[in-house]
Amino acid sequence: MDINNSFITKYEYGKMLYNNPRGIGCNSCHGNDARGRKMVDFKHQLFDKKVYNCTLIIPDIKSIDYETFSQKVNTKKNINLKFEKEQVCEKLIHNANVMPTYFLVEEEIEAIFYYIQNMKK
Repeated sequence: MDINNSFITKYEYGKMLYNNPRGIGCNSCHGNDARGRKMVDFKHQLFDKKVYNCTLIIPDIKSIDYETFSQKVNTKKNINLKFEKEQVCEKLIHNANVMPTYFLVEEEIEAIFYYIQNMKK
């Protein structure tokens, strides 16, 4: 599909998908500039009363290469990923599976990536 020969440009199509791919838009977490941001700070207390101060940071997707971007968009979380005992925050965030699965096709992923790379500053 050659999106540049249609009524909407690849940039416009990518922008539309970035803001509303299938439900929640990429911009809701990664920001309107795709630079990521701190989403939330939270505390987690274990049974032994130890308190962990955690921060969920949404990554910058403006500076990554296409292969990494494409791989991350539709990847399911790795349920077999192992964490060290002290990696409580990392394990909680991983298990929360914050990144939605969109089931995007390659043309959609390419359009979103194109938009991100060519965003107005």
